[in-house]
Amino acid sequence: MLVRHADAERDAAACLDIYARYVDDSPVSFEEQTPSLAEFTQRIQRLTRTHAFLVAEDDGRIAGYAYSGPHRDRPAYRWATEATVYIDPDYHRRGLGRALYVPLFELLERQGYRSVLAGITVPNDGSVGLHRALGFEEVGIYRRIGWKAGAWRDVLWMSKQLGPDTHELQSPASPGAPVHLTQPIEF
Repeated sequence: MLVRHADAERDAAACLDIYARYVDDSPVSFEEQTPSLAEFTQRIQRLTRTHAFLVAEDDGRIAGYAYSGPHRDRPAYRWATEATVYIDPDYHRRGLGRALYVPLFELLERQGYRSVLAGITVPNDGSVGLHRALGFEEVGIYRRIGWKAGAWRDVLWMSKQLGPDTHELQSPASPGAPVHLTQPIEF
């Protein structure tokens, strides 16, 4: 299996097939309708202009993907990013989330981000466990924040620090352009 950067034209349909299950069949995503292929392709294109979007490929099949994007628009948040991972159910519990997230976080750190955040619709023991195992800490819960799949849903927010734990007296450099893998990662 390989982890590589997503190619919007080549990978969007397979990523969308994975994502559609989370939109249509679960409360995990708060989207209520699966986006069109054109919209999903545009999302990948938009995100890869500023952040990383990785896919895991198993013998030509996309088994999962992880990406990051802006946390908030206000300038003081520019060192924070949100990340998410979606895995094809056929590949659950095989270490794929970790295999995607570890290089994603390394790229984000090299790019200059200082924290990565994840919002997880709970209950979701698998996702919470993955994030904890990768060093995320719980920072709070938005109670009854969204209505999905016939019920009010809570979202657990988790945070992981990237880079050195320093206390600068001046702001550090803003995150730069996306950093790329030098080659696909085999696992």
